[in-house]
Amino acid sequence: MIALQNIYENKNSKLLVIIPIALLIISLYFIPKIQLDQTLKGGVDIQIQTNASVNVRALTSQIDAKIVGAQASVSQSVGGISITLDANTTLADASQFASYVYTADGNYSAASVLYASYQTVLQTQPNNATAMAAADAAKLNETKYLAIMNGNLTKELALLVVFTGKTPVYNSSDAQAMTSLAQSAYANASAIYETNVLTALHQLLSFTTYSYNDVTPTLGSFFLSEMREIIIAAFVIVAIAVLVIFRSPVPAMAVVFSSANDILVALGVMGMVGIPLGTASIGGILMLIGYSIDTSLLSSIRILKRSEDTPVVRAFNTMKTGITMTAAAIITFAILLAVSYIAFIPTYYEIAGVVLAGLIADIFTTWFGNTPMVLAYKQRKELGR
Repeated sequence: MIALQNIYENKNSKLLVIIPIALLIISLYFIPKIQLDQTLKGGVDIQIQTNASVNVRALTSQIDAKIVGAQASVSQSVGGISITLDANTTLADASQFASYVYTADGNYSAASVLYASYQTVLQTQPNNATAMAAADAAKLNETKYLAIMNGNLTKELALLVVFTGKTPVYNSSDAQAMTSLAQSAYANASAIYETNVLTALHQLLSFTTYSYNDVTPTLGSFFLSEMREIIIAAFVIVAIAVLVIFRSPVPAMAVVFSSANDILVALGVMGMVGIPLGTASIGGILMLIGYSIDTSLLSSIRILKRSEDTPVVRAFNTMKTGITMTAAAIITFAILLAVSYIAFIPTYYEIAGVVLAGLIADIFTTWFGNTPMVLAYKQRKELGR
């Protein structure tokens, strides 16, 4: 059996960190190329079960011709077809105006509560100049927000008339009625658009079973914001936990660098090969944080907390163990990626693709980046520097 050389015995082993940094730099070029899927940018996702033989390229062109602005993406697997459409721009704009109505309604309600509270004060203190001025200001705000609601509702209804065929009459002084109308008008127009889309698809191919999921751009933007906050929170919690374990910023920074680098490389691969960023791939990113932290902690704990052999020997032995662990996970997710690609299971495909890319990056990041940094810290500590 051939004995492997301990790479950490080389006095220039610190230079190994160049490899994960190079991967990071390359990834930064591809990250801006990442596309959001319908769960984050808004749009329509339709899953159809059909036994009909379908020419994917031809069907894509036919859908684009029948549905204005569809920008369809069609994929086929055994027994099913997946169709994604860009968000209808008219509905998207109407949804935005509807959200303005909801926001103005919240501000109107707050102003109404203030006005009522100051009116109560004036009943017992009719000459209270401060309460009178505040009540007048609250009343002005009520009027202002009613006008904002009316203006945005008018714009929303004007856009939706292409679906509904008429503009409903409403009371512009009734905030609750305007909010309800903004919601119901959009829901009715969305239902009409869904019917139009399904009718167009029925004209192109036969099917009986389908699922139709619609995400507005506003909701997609909210999902993206929430996911970003979740990932940041995960990093903060991990950094605090590692800092508590080692009671030193250097190994904590090394572990966080390792995890962040794995994720950035995975994002770069997504941009390079065209894996979209959505709720599924973000789930894969969160899984990747766990895998990355696992190997980084394994390396750091054995180097800093153990006492057998030398730190260099412990680092190398840990590398062999860690790579074996990671290789097993890589094989597992490679199989999942292949199966989900063949069977066309987009959710599993996105998760497996993200995690697989991150695991491969983790081999370089942990053993060429994190470990040399922690090892150098341990050696300086032993020398009393």
